[in-house]
Amino acid sequence: MKLIINKLKNFMKSSTNKMRFQDQLPEEVKFKFNVFNPLVDGIIFATSVLFVPLIVLIILKFTINANTEEETQSIINLVFVSVQIFCSAIGCFVLYKRDNELFTRTNAFGIYAFIVLPFLFVIILGSLFLALSGWNSKNNQVATQFVSMTLQIIAEVVVGIILFIKVPFLKDRIFLTLKKEWKKVIVVVLIMTIALFGVSFGLSFIEIETINQNALNEIYKNSSITVKIFYSILLFIFSVVVAPLVEELAFRDSIFTGVGNKWFAMIISSLAFAMVHVGMGDVQNIYIYLIPSIILSATFIYTEGNVTYSWLVHLGSNLITFILMIAGRN
Repeated sequence: MKLIINKLKNFMKSSTNKMRFQDQLPEEVKFKFNVFNPLVDGIIFATSVLFVPLIVLIILKFTINANTEEETQSIINLVFVSVQIFCSAIGCFVLYKRDNELFTRTNAFGIYAFIVLPFLFVIILGSLFLALSGWNSKNNQVATQFVSMTLQIIAEVVVGIILFIKVPFLKDRIFLTLKKEWKKVIVVVLIMTIALFGVSFGLSFIEIETINQNALNEIYKNSSITVKIFYSILLFIFSVVVAPLVEELAFRDSIFTGVGNKWFAMIISSLAFAMVHVGMGDVQNIYIYLIPSIILSATFIYTEGNVTYSWLVHLGSNLITFILMIAGRN
C-alpha cells in the first residue's frame, strides 16, 4: 500500500514539474514581479490607473443624461479622458518622487504613456486635423474613424518605441524567447490562443453590441468598397500588428511591474484592459472584455512574466477574429 502511495506521489510530483513553466533565459533578462512595494507603490499605482477612473466612469454612466445619446457620450468621453490623464499625471508624479530611479528604469511608466499619448494624439491632433480640413465629425463619421485610428496607430507605435528604448532587457527578453524557446512558444501560444478565441467566440453569441462594435459595423454598412478595403487594411495594422504588442507591454508588463504582486496585478490588469476597450459609455458590458483579459493575464503569470507569450496569444486571437470578420462581410 505504501509503495502504491509513494508511486502516486512521485507521479503527481513529476506531472506538476512537467506542467511548471521553465525557460532558459538569463536571470537578468527575466521579468521581476516584486520590484515595487505592493502595499504602498502598488496601491498608488492601482488607484491612479484603475480605481479612480473606473469609479468615475461608472458614476458618469449612470448620472449623465443629456438631450441626445451623442451628447451624453461626448460628455462622458470628455470627463473620463480628463480624469484618466489627471490620474496618470498624479500617479507618475507620486511614484517618481518616491523612487525616481526605480520608476524610470522599469516599465512602471508604460501604462501611463499608453493612457496619455494616444488620447493626446487622437483628441488634440485629430481635432486640429478635422478643423483644418473642414470636415464635420458628426456628418463624416468615416473620415473621423480613419483619422482617429491612424493617429491611434501612430501614438501606440511611439509608445512601443519608447518602451523598447527605456525598459532594460525588454528587447532581449522577447528576442531570446523567440530564438531559444520557439518550440515552447508555439505550444503555449497555440493552446492559449485557442482558449482565448474560444471564450471570445462564446461571448459573441450574447446579443449585445458594444459601442466599439457598433462604430465598426456602421462603417462597413454605409461605405463604398474602396473605403471598406482601406479601412480593413488600417484595421489589420492596428488590431493585429500594433495593438497586441503595445497593449501587452502596457496592460501586462507595465501593470504587473507597478503593482508589485502578481495576483493583485492580475485583477488590476484585467479590469484596466477591459475598461479601456469597453467604450466610455458602455461600462455595463465590461465583462465582454474582462474574461479574455483574465486569460491574457493568466498567460503572463504562467510564463513567469514573459510578455512574448501574452503578446502572441493576443495577436493570434485578434488575427483569427479579423479573418472571420472580413470573411463574414463578404
